[in-house]
Amino acid sequence: MSSRIACYRPAMAGKVPVEFQRFAMLHQDVEAVIQRCGLRTVDCLLIDVAGNWTRAVFPSKEVAEEACRDLEVRVHERWDDARLAHRMNRRDHWGEPGGQRRAL
Repeated sequence: MSSRIACYRPAMAGKVPVEFQRFAMLHQDVEAVIQRCGLRTVDCLLIDVAGNWTRAVFPSKEVAEEACRDLEVRVHERWDDARLAHRMNRRDHWGEPGGQRRAL
């Protein structure tokens, strides 16, 4: 089973989701937070100055960092910077009318 999963890894390594790229290009002052989300995956959140965000899952920290470098986005490895947590919590995406929704 692990060899079957490993054969998909090289193809996954070079793919950056289109909505992830679009977010970085169209939003102002975007920064990224990379955090581990699984045994062999990392979560990369892009957050803009207004509190809007999107995320993508990458096979490694290095691949996520490379994607952010290509998009010219500043990378943070943790939530140590209080400014980023404040940005992320600025908007109540699910509680306000017209907010960002999931699974619609």
